[in-house]
Amino acid sequence: MDKWKKLLWKLLFPHTILIFLLFNVSVLLLLYAFWGKDCPEPVAYISYGVSAYTLTIVCARVPGIIKKVKKHLYHNKYTNKYLTEKELRIRISLYGGLVINICFAIFKVVMGALYQSKWLFAMAGYNTILSVTRFFLVYKDKTDKKEETDYEKRLHGLHGYKVCGWLMLLLNIAISVIVAMVVIDNQTIDYPGFMIYAIAAFTFYCLTMAIINMVKYWHRNNPIFSAVKRIGMAKALVSIFTLQVAMITQFGEKDGFDYRIANGATGFAVCTIITVMAILMLTDVKKDYEFISNRNEVE
Repeated sequence: MDKWKKLLWKLLFPHTILIFLLFNVSVLLLLYAFWGKDCPEPVAYISYGVSAYTLTIVCARVPGIIKKVKKHLYHNKYTNKYLTEKELRIRISLYGGLVINICFAIFKVVMGALYQSKWLFAMAGYNTILSVTRFFLVYKDKTDKKEETDYEKRLHGLHGYKVCGWLMLLLNIAISVIVAMVVIDNQTIDYPGFMIYAIAAFTFYCLTMAIINMVKYWHRNNPIFSAVKRIGMAKALVSIFTLQVAMITQFGEKDGFDYRIANGATGFAVCTIITVMAILMLTDVKKDYEFISNRNEVE
């Protein structure tokens, strides 16, 4: 039994040089299998087997690599602070998202003016509202630190949470315009080459993280951070919609009514979910206001 375990261990964790060689060989074999003319079936099957084995041993190494990287990161005072303080990570995400949204908004406005594209202007409007929302949350986060009592901080945060709910409804208008342009004007999204696969993987990763983070901050212990996560969820849903449009553009039928129904249904679902989230933010914050006010009067 020990011999079999040792053999399995050697198969899953071969020498690094062998992994490097297998990776290059699998890439070359897959290129030949997919784009080579008259590729023999045995060679194709071998390429699939080698690439599957290479992917397995690479994935087996990932947890160990992450553990080693984290160990080094914890020894650095700056990265240790980032890894151990949740509030710092959220603030960095908020500030970084603000910068990215502003850059996207400016870029799409400029490109929309150059190409006279209604689609680019619509996307610019979406990114502008996202930028305004994130800027407001950054402003609220900074001013929240200046409040003296916990009661004042809580009320201040709830006010920001409430305004963010209204801004999400405004954001939903921009998203509805984008959905309408896709369904009515036959607007398509076309990514070159294999970029669509990378974008798909990143989009599903963002959606997964958005769901996890929104559930984690559902109870609004810090209303500003809860609002950040809800904005992240809205953005991830829009990314899913645009990804579907791109996938249909690249792999679906170019003409016909079916793809309009699919895009319209997904767009309607995205707008509905974001509207529900915004309304819940506005109604829940009212309950929190009343609860905190009553508790403060009692105290």
